[in-house]
Amino acid sequence: MEKKQVRDYMTHDVISIDASKTVGDVIRLIHTTDHDGFPVLRLGKVVGYISARDIIGEHPSTKVELRMTRHPITARPDVTITEVARRIFRTGIQKLPVIGPDNELLGIISNMDVIRSQIERVTPEKVFNFMRALHALYGVETHLKREHIPVKDIQPTQSSVHQDELEGRTYELQKNLAEPVIVVKSGERIILVDGHHRAVAAEKLGLSELDAYVVYLDADIELGLEKTAHAMKIFSIKDVKIDDSPERSLVRPTHPKLIPTEKKLVSEYMTTNVISLDAGKTVKDVIGLIRTTTHDGFPVLCKGRVVGLIGAKNIIGAKATDGIAPLMEPVILKTQPNEGMTDVARKMFRFCVQKLPVVDNEGQFVGIITNADVIRSQIERVTPEKVFDYMTTLKTLYGLDPLLSRGMVPVKSLIPTQSKVYMDELDGRAYEIKKGLAEPLIVVRRRGKYILIDGHHRAVAANRMRVQELDAYLIDIDSDIELGIEKTSRNMRLWSLDDVQIMDESRCAFLA
Repeated sequence: MEKKQVRDYMTHDVISIDASKTVGDVIRLIHTTDHDGFPVLRLGKVVGYISARDIIGEHPSTKVELRMTRHPITARPDVTITEVARRIFRTGIQKLPVIGPDNELLGIISNMDVIRSQIERVTPEKVFNFMRALHALYGVETHLKREHIPVKDIQPTQSSVHQDELEGRTYELQKNLAEPVIVVKSGERIILVDGHHRAVAAEKLGLSELDAYVVYLDADIELGLEKTAHAMKIFSIKDVKIDDSPERSLVRPTHPKLIPTEKKLVSEYMTTNVISLDAGKTVKDVIGLIRTTTHDGFPVLCKGRVVGLIGAKNIIGAKATDGIAPLMEPVILKTQPNEGMTDVARKMFRFCVQKLPVVDNEGQFVGIITNADVIRSQIERVTPEKVFDYMTTLKTLYGLDPLLSRGMVPVKSLIPTQSKVYMDELDGRAYEIKKGLAEPLIVVRRRGKYILIDGHHRAVAANRMRVQELDAYLIDIDSDIELGIEKTSRNMRLWSLDDVQIMDESRCAFLA
């Protein structure tokens, strides 16, 4: 079960507005708080949500209850971050009020909070790619264990971390939400490969141990990343510098040959057919686009180069004839098609931006990437947590000693254990399969059966596309014992992927 829940990332101190207030009151809140939307309360209970888009062109005396979105989509504190990510992606809503059992307002969870929870996540791809790289570069055999390591013995391989991201990792360690780090054990040395922000945060907190995926080598050799670290005079966590400057390039790995480049790039997720405005346009033009499209913000161009962003919040109180150039938010941050989605997530989180213009090498505007795109790239990601937790469950419940490997599985032979998938998410997984971006499945192989544990949207999408095989983390079990999940699947009459129901609902309930 996922540990990260809404209560761990939501904002508790929320500015709200009463349903009896006016549009003029909303305008004043927008100008004094820099927020563009607010939960609407009546007698302390959430009855709606109102945003800058809702009040464009409205008279200041209009009542809030006449313009608000009624029955807004909400979240409960115990809902997982993954479910919220799916909800935000499917609906396009940027913020969800968090409510209690009586609809009382407890907080708010935003797409930025979801991104914060995803930064510096460990994936099996990192672990397995690193193990392959070690074998290819040094000819050594490796094996993987999950265990706690002493913080004081960790040898870092990265020269600096960033203060704002360090605060997030500190919070997660305090709340027991932190991802494991990845280390190599060569002889008695513990070499940190991934998770420097977590390790530095642990040292600052005075923690004695950290949860880790430990890659054991069958030979005591000095790795290239160790030599690089020593050349930079980095021998312990205390030697890692903390960068608190507001503008800087993102941390780059000191060992790119061992940690391959992220395969999910901006080019695969950005929107290229973007509605934009020329810098010479007026507020009237913005209002027209807001009313005729589903968007509430647009890039502003001058001779093909992006110079700003203009949205509903920026034109509140302005005259229809006013030019947009003085009202727009100047563009400081941009990205390029070949930048990794994880780096984009970090930029958005650090600088609190919802959208980044995408430019080519000549600086020409070619598209836009939003935090919804970042969330889309993270939905249904496989984590080692899922794989190892399930293996631990098998050991605990059945006394089995499963073996883990990576390989291709026949799609037609997969036995599902989930009865429903959703069409909108299915479209995303189909796109990723076509582009070679899909995460591996998690499959149990027992007596020739392939039992699908995680990745039903990917598997159903592949089945519909007539894809023959999918990449998977294979958990092999040498046992005649029928697993509980097999019985559940049989009771639901799920014999193949064709038996999984496809739900075509934009506001559907989310998978548990």
